[in-house]
This record gives sequence, C-alpha cells and structure tokens, in this order.
Amino acid sequence: MRRIALLSLPLAALLTAAGCGSDGRPKVATTPPARAVDCGQIDTAGGAPAYLKVTKGSAPCGDAVSVYKAFFAAIAEGKAPGQGSGGALAVQGWSCVIYPSDRIQQDGRGADCTKGGTTVTAFQKAG
Repeated sequence: MRRIALLSLPLAALLTAAGCGSDGRPKVATTPPARAVDCGQIDTAGGAPAYLKVTKGSAPCGDAVSVYKAFFAAIAEGKAPGQGSGGALAVQGWSCVIYPSDRIQQDGRGADCTKGGTTVTAFQKAG
C-alpha cells in the first residue's frame, strides 16, 4: 500500500504538469516549458495555415488564438507593417511581428507575439 502511494504522487505531478488535472482549467504553458505547448492551427491573413505554440513563458491557448486572429485580421486590413519589416503591431496588449520569408524558410517561424516574459510563435508547419 505504501509503495502505491509513493508512485501515485509523481504520476499526479506529471499529469498536473501535462495539463491533465481534474480542475477543468484550460491548458497553460509554464516557464520553462520542457517543450513548446501546441495551441493548434489557425488561418493566416492569406489563408495559409499557421501552427501556434507557446514557446516561452505561460499563456492559455485561448488567449494565443485570440491574439493571432486579431493580428492576422489587422494584417488583412492593412494595419500591420509589411512582412519582414521588423515593425511590431500592438494587439490586445501583445507586440506581434512577422518575419521575412528567408527566416520562415530557415526555421519555420512565421511570427512571434510577445507579452511580458511570454512568446507565442506561429510556425509554417506543424511539428
């Protein structure tokens, strides 16, 4: 009985860290993540898929999706600086920037939105 109790504590900690807690809260990335937390796919302003991941810090995936939807809408409306310009756009309290196409081809990062110590990255490909 004692051995089972000792094994269940680490398992409970792993499940909680993995977002499998029973409290019903949304999945949130924490610092430092063992790996980026996948927040799913959304469409860019041009209709291509983007794959969102919390790559640094902590953010609910719902917030990440909301920020990128607003960012891509601003791009479609011509409110954002051009791709690769280095200019950032403030969206819902986040600072978002699109990278030049050569960087996107190099490492797959299409854009970053940052707020405080948190970065949510839009990748060109899932993975």
